[in-house]
Amino acid sequence: MFCNRFLFTLFLSVVLVACAPTPQVQNDKIQQAEAHYRMGVSHLQNDNPTMALQELLKGVAIAPQSDSIHAALGQAYQLKKAYVKAEEHYLKAIDISNKEPRYMNNIGSLYLDMQEWDKAIDYFGQAADDLLFLNPHVALAGKGFAYLQKKDYQAALYEFEKAAEVSNRYPRAYFLQSEALVGMGRTELARKALEKAVNLAPNYVLALYQLGVMEMKAQENDTAIDRFEKVVELAPTSDPGLKAADLLRALKSAE
Repeated sequence: MFCNRFLFTLFLSVVLVACAPTPQVQNDKIQQAEAHYRMGVSHLQNDNPTMALQELLKGVAIAPQSDSIHAALGQAYQLKKAYVKAEEHYLKAIDISNKEPRYMNNIGSLYLDMQEWDKAIDYFGQAADDLLFLNPHVALAGKGFAYLQKKDYQAALYEFEKAAEVSNRYPRAYFLQSEALVGMGRTELARKALEKAVNLAPNYVLALYQLGVMEMKAQENDTAIDRFEKVVELAPTSDPGLKAADLLRALKSAE
């Protein structure tokens, strides 16, 4: 399985919200902290966690009670694989914000990276159950992914199906359903789930690759070749792209 666990992490707003009006000196500090926060989030969005850390650490030194800065630090440390530091800052953000569901979701993503499956299930579940959370389908998919790692395929499928109910145009929910269904030995249903994912997202590399593998196993080689060629075109240096290239060579040499 090629699924990137960080895909369950929600990126943060570039706006840092001040809690209340303050005297001018304090207001100047808030503006300084906001500038560092904005730069840090920008670096995160550009996949540069090292530069993000430099800005966010300056920001948190000025505004140590900013939940937004702590949450962004959690993301930066997570990308750097400094998981203990990431956990520390996510928990601080959750405490300051009184359990903001985005932060609950993101620490769930961290616990996937840490292979703390039960903690991930707990935090994703709390995020998904918050009626004010705008992205419960992401948390449900993350919760299901944790069950998938525990090989509890029935529980995983249940969460992925709930994610699709909440957001029926969320292609990852159908891709993940296929993973659970394969684990349960229900190959035909898995293929149908992959087809739904590709119909929603025609350039979904992981789904295209897995669908091609299923078609190859069913000896539908022409269709499989088309899938693999598209995977290689879209993502030639990725893991699925490299594997698709190998399978293409094998299929074409057998013609």
